[in-house]
Amino acid sequence: MFGWLVRLIVGVLDVLRSVLASLLGESAGKFVDWVSWRISGTHKIQRISANFKGLQKLRRIEDCLKNSNHQELQNFREYTNVAEFSAVIMKTKEIKPATDPEFVARIDTTCHPLCEINKLTKEATTLKRTKYDSDNPDHEMTLLSLWNSLQPDTPLDNRISEMWADIGFQGNDPATDFRGMGILGLENLHYLAKNKEMGKKLLLASNHPSYGFSLAITSINLTAVMMELLDSGPLRSHFYYKSCHGGARSLSMSDLHEAHCSILSQFVEFYQAAQPASIMEFNVHKAAFREVLKEKLLSDKPLLETVK
Repeated sequence: MFGWLVRLIVGVLDVLRSVLASLLGESAGKFVDWVSWRISGTHKIQRISANFKGLQKLRRIEDCLKNSNHQELQNFREYTNVAEFSAVIMKTKEIKPATDPEFVARIDTTCHPLCEINKLTKEATTLKRTKYDSDNPDHEMTLLSLWNSLQPDTPLDNRISEMWADIGFQGNDPATDFRGMGILGLENLHYLAKNKEMGKKLLLASNHPSYGFSLAITSINLTAVMMELLDSGPLRSHFYYKSCHGGARSLSMSDLHEAHCSILSQFVEFYQAAQPASIMEFNVHKAAFREVLKEKLLSDKPLLETVK
């Protein structure tokens, strides 16, 4: 009979929570959550699941889990299995299927994109931590394929060569340039060179007489920016759309490579439009671009444009 009144009060409290949390700290927000739970009999994650859709739902649920009192939920980025993650939420929050069957029906769908993003992040992090090994034939083959894709009409004179500078490496041996981003830096650049027309266009742009840059080093730098934004959260919104577009689907490393291609292409346009006085301004413009990119990823339209 008074269900509408309870929903109204809890709705007001949910709005009040964010205000109090920002003014008085997260402990004040958690107190409001407790009051809402006592009044409605439902946890915040249940109310978010019922009242929000799409990107807003994802962001609010991630924020809810991050600020949970339960370590199992705070560590939500560790889960890659949907059934396991759903079970942990149900058990930790003591949600009974009979009391909220609609939440139970939605929970796997809710957890799917989170688990897919977590899996992709872990795979990318593993590649980032894998050092380039000159004795590994797969690493060497990928590196030589990179050269052949960007310079198909110019044979490489030697594995250790000054010619690597032509595609933007710093020294005679590109292996040393991958130290910060590991094999992930190589695979991102190789994917661009082998699969995108944009690869050759960016190489041409890198040779601009006034606003040139080192393509390979810039690609590795933007890989670092991409991973930082993935680890800190903003880039997760882009991958949320990728995992849900046209229905639930799995994410793969190709999705990460595509994001890198888009970010690198956008940066080159941003950098050359700024008309830097010299390459010494590179880091200044990289930092400015990072803020522009972060703002887009935190907006209501975080999907990065696919480049050809």
